Amino acid sequence: MDSLTPMKFTAFSIVSLSLLVLTSSCSTVRPGKQFGEVKLESLKTAYVVRHPKSSRDIDVYVQDALTQHGVKASRGSMETKPKDVDFYVEYVDHWNWDMAMYLLSLDIRFLDNATGALIASGSFKQGFPHSFPDPEKKVNQVIDNIYSAR
Repeated sequence: MDSLTPMKFTAFSIVSLSLLVLTSSCSTVRPGKQFGEVKLESLKTAYVVRHPKSSRDIDVYVQDALTQHGVKASRGSMETKPKDVDFYVEYVDHWNWDMAMYLLSLDIRFLDNATGALIASGSFKQGFPHSFPDPEKKVNQVIDNIYSAR
């Protein structure tokens, strides 16, 4: 058995590195941020504003994730937002196509219902190469990161 020559070793290294890059993906759920003095745990009612251009169930996933944090949440359009909830949630989801639709990015913001002031935010961003993440899991991760931020 002959040993690897420097040229074979270099070629093997390049191929190995290329395969590693192509089979891994860079996607990040960024640390959540909380603003002001409001403790999220004290807010018990929320309204999820459905993004008008969203064709996916992100609003449903946000509502479910909030419920897991003890928040009674409802959802719908901005025009039907109730006046008696503690905060409302806006999100922007971007999707892309590559053999199938996949979540490219997601930004979630919690806003004070009385003033519109930003209470908290979190996000998810795909890197290159991308993966095909489960959008419900990404929503849960973003919401969890928002609640764990200090």
